[in-house]
Amino acid sequence: MFKHIVVTLDGSSYGERVLPYVADLADLGQAHVTLLTVIATDAPPPGAEGDEASSAPPRHSKAYEAYLDKHAEGLRGAGVQNVAVEVRAGSAARTIADAARELGADLIAMSTQGLGAETEQGLGGVASKVLMLAPCPVFMVRIQRPEPARNPAEERWQAEGGANVG
Repeated sequence: MFKHIVVTLDGSSYGERVLPYVADLADLGQAHVTLLTVIATDAPPPGAEGDEASSAPPRHSKAYEAYLDKHAEGLRGAGVQNVAVEVRAGSAARTIADAARELGADLIAMSTQGLGAETEQGLGGVASKVLMLAPCPVFMVRIQRPEPARNPAEERWQAEGGANVG
C-alpha cells in the first residue's frame, strides 16, 4: 500500500476537498503524509488582503505554513500519525512533481481543480500537468458542481419528453 502521500493544497475550498480522502488513504498503509503548497510568484498568502496581497509571496511562507499546519492538525485528529508540511516556490505542476520525486512519494493526492475552478473544464491546468509530470500515481478528487438553473421553457420541454423527440 501507500507509504508516502503528497497532498497538494492551494488555499482554496476546492483544493481542500481532497482532505477527507487522505485520512482513509493514509490509514490503509500507515502512510506518511506531506501537505504541500506551492507559492507562485504572483500568489497572495491565504487570507491576505490589500497591499499585503500584492507583496512577494516568499516573504509570506509563514502564512502558508500556518494554513498547512491547521490542516495537518485536522488529519492528526482523524488518526493520521505522521503528517509534515512543506512550502515550496515555483511552477505549481513542476514543483509538485519534483517534490513527490524528492520525497519518495508513491501517491500524489489533489483536487481536479483548485484556485482556477471557475473554468468549465473538467480538469484544471495544474492537475492536467501534474498527471503528465508525476513520478507516481495521482489520486484526484473531482469537483462536483450543481447543475446550472434551467429556464422555464427548457424545463417544460424536458417535462414533455423533449429529450426523447427526434
